Amino acid sequence: MKMDSISIISFRYHAKYGHFRKPYSNVSSLSYPFPPRTALAGLLGAVLGVPKAEVPLKFDERNLRVAVEIEKPIKTITHVTNLRQDSAGGIDYSIKRSRKIKQTELKNIPDWNKAALIPQEILRRPSYLIYINLRDNMSELVSRIKNKRSVYTPCMGLSGFLAELDYISEGTGQPLDPRQYDVSTVADKDYCSLSLDWLNEAEEDRHILEVIAPYLGTPDRRFTYKRYLLNMLSKPLPLRMTDNIYRFNNKIISFL
Repeated sequence: MKMDSISIISFRYHAKYGHFRKPYSNVSSLSYPFPPRTALAGLLGAVLGVPKAEVPLKFDERNLRVAVEIEKPIKTITHVTNLRQDSAGGIDYSIKRSRKIKQTELKNIPDWNKAALIPQEILRRPSYLIYINLRDNMSELVSRIKNKRSVYTPCMGLSGFLAELDYISEGTGQPLDPRQYDVSTVADKDYCSLSLDWLNEAEEDRHILEVIAPYLGTPDRRFTYKRYLLNMLSKPLPLRMTDNIYRFNNKIISFL
């Protein structure tokens, strides 16, 4: 299939902390090492002011292409978080302030709603280079990122982890023919395989992972998944590409 040139905007997506929860983690809340496509669709929804329920429809395969480059080696810490399950409504307990302004305990808390200590894997100072091709509203997206005018506050996975978006550049992504490339971004395994010749070379800085991450979602939060290859040390991967490969600003990128 012949690919066409496409318009791309690149920006830096970074924060002090981040967390993209793996849904299959239970006792411990583990994080993906990079923002999945579904999380980046939500990020663009925050920038453009798209209602949460409309994000999966607005940023489907037809409208959005996104690539992620890990700018800094992934580092994590484990933080024990005090979590409480939300009630559906009709909360029948309250906090009363004493005359001496001392903290008082909640009264009549149901057993199912008591706090639980959950180990949470936190990304430490995560920084990613994001490459976006948006079929609709591309000019508005470029303007908002350039001028830092998000409708809602960007975050790094969780609402408490505020994030910054720094405009880098915009231009044209040129499609490339299938062969081996040093790919700077996380790569979809449907279109690539790791070069065995490269694996046999003397190289110390390797931390290659294959990750299953969400790809598309629906308004009722049902997800499809894909397999991806990435280097946790923020270095390009020599991959044999069959499709979905572009040159942008002297980098080789592939979309999630």
